[in-house]
Amino acid sequence: MNPSQRNRPGLWLSTAVSIVGLLLVVLFSYIVERTLDLTIHSTLRTLISLLIAFVPPLIWLTVFYRQDRLDPEPKSFVFKTLILGALVQKALYAPVISVVMPEAQAGPNASDYILSVVLVALIQESMKLLSVRYSIYVSKEFDEKIDGIIYGSALGLGFAAMTNLDMIIRNGGSVLTAISSIVVIESLAHASFTGLSCYFLGQDKFGKFNMFRLPGAVVLATALNALSRILIDDLVRDGFRMNYMLGIIPAALLAVVIFGILVILTFRTKGKEEGTAMTKRQAFLSVLPVWVLLIAAMITGLAIKNAPIQTATVSLNGGIRIAYPSSWTQSTRDDYLFMAVDLMSGGGQNFVSVKEVGVNTLISLRGDEGTPELEDIGAAWAIRTGREYRFYQAVKSYPLQFNGLDTYVIEYIYISDNKSPVLGSKSPTPGIGYSRDIITASGDQVYVITVSTSYNDWILKKDNLEKITLSLGSN
Repeated sequence: MNPSQRNRPGLWLSTAVSIVGLLLVVLFSYIVERTLDLTIHSTLRTLISLLIAFVPPLIWLTVFYRQDRLDPEPKSFVFKTLILGALVQKALYAPVISVVMPEAQAGPNASDYILSVVLVALIQESMKLLSVRYSIYVSKEFDEKIDGIIYGSALGLGFAAMTNLDMIIRNGGSVLTAISSIVVIESLAHASFTGLSCYFLGQDKFGKFNMFRLPGAVVLATALNALSRILIDDLVRDGFRMNYMLGIIPAALLAVVIFGILVILTFRTKGKEEGTAMTKRQAFLSVLPVWVLLIAAMITGLAIKNAPIQTATVSLNGGIRIAYPSSWTQSTRDDYLFMAVDLMSGGGQNFVSVKEVGVNTLISLRGDEGTPELEDIGAAWAIRTGREYRFYQAVKSYPLQFNGLDTYVIEYIYISDNKSPVLGSKSPTPGIGYSRDIITASGDQVYVITVSTSYNDWILKKDNLEKITLSLGSN
């Protein structure tokens, strides 16, 4: 029996203990979510966010490190690679992606969404592989093909830790159970996908020269990354409803399969490798296609981000003119002057609408009273609107000069009783959204322009008001 076979029972036991530790992190998150209100404990929220963001990657790091049994890498090198991954995410990837890519999940239809996810995944995987290529790869410690797995997974885990922290902070400590589950799976996914692509770095260093090896590895990792992201996105695509079966479980299975492949590769290692050193020209040519893929992804992202949104325009009573995305569908409803809805996302809660109502239907006036103030009309409208929703919470209200006209704006969060404003919108649950009512009056008529953004898009800072152009007044 060789040493690797003798070590296998201990390896499986330690891996099982680590997985139990990961489950305890999720259990801890569940208990915290049920017992504490983190919205009013900012210091505690920060500490728990750091714990959930960093503990799962560290546990996974021990699992990956134990796979290197014959000639373990120096722990200091592995830990430094983990730190490098965190720095790459925060100091390089985050600034770049904010400039060259549209908002996450951008696009009016499914094809645009998939393209956006693929481009983000390609930028991530290219940066991660290049980071290993220009750091530990040139060290003498990188002396086995499987070292690419160890160092690649370490860098991927550091990258995942910062990504996880951003996600937890963005959600303000809410839905911790779901988020901690995502953290556990995404940490494994980033480690596995980058470990797999960097395994080809080992092949590149100790095998025959092949110009297409590294770009092929990046494309493979990109496909796995994008598929995992799409699966996990099913969790939050319909308001607050969490769909574990369609989100976490398939993504977890995908990550586990790739992890299993990496384990098999490490068990087949023969120890230190002897290979023919590449010439400078070969070294340059082997990594050049990866740079090409990265630059192409960034250019494509910039093109998408800066492409003008095609709009449709409608003119209505009261001098109201609205320009809205042409991909939205105009709805015919008797109680609206106009409504256009995004049927492809937001569960029908992404829409713009205009209502016309008489002042006397909102406020009872005596004969000697003049036209009420817009603030009074707004208060009456808010009461009426609140009765139409299952939940209504005004966030703020204020007067606003709009194109030289006096208007009154009410911003509020709502949960609707009906699933969607129009038939055909994808929403199996009541709609949750953030809305603005822009109120203006002309004579004895009141016009209410509503711009609604679904909850998912709002927390991702995709405000539909930025997609709508309004013009008020007779001119």
